[in-house]
Amino acid sequence: MSAGFMSVGDLARRADFTLGAASISPSTRVIRGAAGEATLEPRAMQVLTALTDAGERVVTRADLFSRCWGNAAVGDDSLNRAIADIRRAMRAAGADVVIETVPRTGYRLTIRKVATPRGRPSRRGLMIAAPAVAVAAAAATGLWQMRSSRTQAETAMLIAQADQAARTGLPEGYQRAAQRLDRVVALQPRNAEAWGRLALVQAYLVEVSSAAETAGAVAAVQEAARRALALDPRQADAMGALAILPPYFGDWRAAERRLDAVLAQAPRHLPTLDARSFLHVSVGRALEGSRDRVAFTPASPPNAEYLYRLIYAHWMLGRVEAADRAADRVLQLWPRHPGAWFGRLWTLAFTGRASRALAHVEDAAGRPVLPDWMVETLRASMVALEGRRPADVARAVERVLSDVPRGPSPSVNAFLILNGLGEIDRAFEVATAYLLEEGPLMASVRWRPGQVSVNDQRRRKTNMLFTPVAAEMRADRRFLELTRRIGLADYWAKAGVTPDFLAGRPAAPG
Repeated sequence: MSAGFMSVGDLARRADFTLGAASISPSTRVIRGAAGEATLEPRAMQVLTALTDAGERVVTRADLFSRCWGNAAVGDDSLNRAIADIRRAMRAAGADVVIETVPRTGYRLTIRKVATPRGRPSRRGLMIAAPAVAVAAAAATGLWQMRSSRTQAETAMLIAQADQAARTGLPEGYQRAAQRLDRVVALQPRNAEAWGRLALVQAYLVEVSSAAETAGAVAAVQEAARRALALDPRQADAMGALAILPPYFGDWRAAERRLDAVLAQAPRHLPTLDARSFLHVSVGRALEGSRDRVAFTPASPPNAEYLYRLIYAHWMLGRVEAADRAADRVLQLWPRHPGAWFGRLWTLAFTGRASRALAHVEDAAGRPVLPDWMVETLRASMVALEGRRPADVARAVERVLSDVPRGPSPSVNAFLILNGLGEIDRAFEVATAYLLEEGPLMASVRWRPGQVSVNDQRRRKTNMLFTPVAAEMRADRRFLELTRRIGLADYWAKAGVTPDFLAGRPAAPG
């Protein structure tokens, strides 16, 4: 593609144009079609405009990145989400536009061809043609049945592939799942189950989207869920997607009510059970949330995200050997999975096995792809935990604190390591920076493209506050003030619950 970089400002200067029967307005980012209007995110409109400029030629992924992102360093998932957003908007508007994926190359924009009658036949022509029409109708019926059977087989295959991809619990897996479910709903637009699964997968993609992409990702969830619930008002995946969608931080009681409402309709809905278990750990009900996870996970199909969280559930319940077995299982199924790898690291490091934790870090072949600075920080921290030599501890503290501005994951890692080293004052500094954005440290509280993260650390979370390694911190008088300021005390009062760390503790004087 010879055209240069196209900025968002360039969209405002682009004239409206048509694609098939659809009208496209780059300046307002609106698509108008037979079914109504749909709005695109700016980046998705840039991609659509670039594809339109190419006519029906294939545009490579490299050209699209150059044209729409310029010199910005972004991952493949950014373009994948933009394409998914365009397809979602085209469906919503009822546009006759197809974004065709050309494997290992790029994309091509095409218009669906719809046959139209050429004229009205005479009565005599109809009478003469009647026997032929009957024969043709019988043949057409057989052809329709054959095509219907092929469609059913294809959709079943695509749904199975989507389920398999989503079970990795990784952003690229969710993206592959969404692409396959997009094809299913294109083949079967009245398939409520497919729309619901698409909404659920897209809800997970919201969790791993950058700040600039969140609005479009949320809109995609809401649209898919709306389509599913219009066809089946009790479609569990669609209800679960809407319940899981908003962030929990600071809104724990409302989130809990949404999840409970889904489970009242579908008590065995695994994604909602998973989300509620994680929420309960995040609000200090770690024993309850962990027991629930231990109960429902064995009944679920193998899922990397459920299984790596099971490591933490056993750890919180004091079942170290069970945590080790859970780590063995998930790492056998998904070697080098980031969530499972870190789950094993922390349970080794904070259960008196720092030397094994250090060997875990040093095993490059079994390690997920991590930047050198993170590997070095983890190595220094395990050395400090192993020997507890003052110089090693000081070096580890310096490294973990310097990493805090790099993203949410380093902040969570720093919190855990500082607690493990007994550096409680520094752990409070990290918690204050990360959860309240106050104090001498500057913490990054939202994930940005290019940063390292585990899925459940891409947004601000509180689950690490209630891990076993943070017990000394929870016993500190400053912890209650921290929980009050972030809103957890308000949740406990409204929910009528006592967090684990306060159970059995005498009430504070009035």
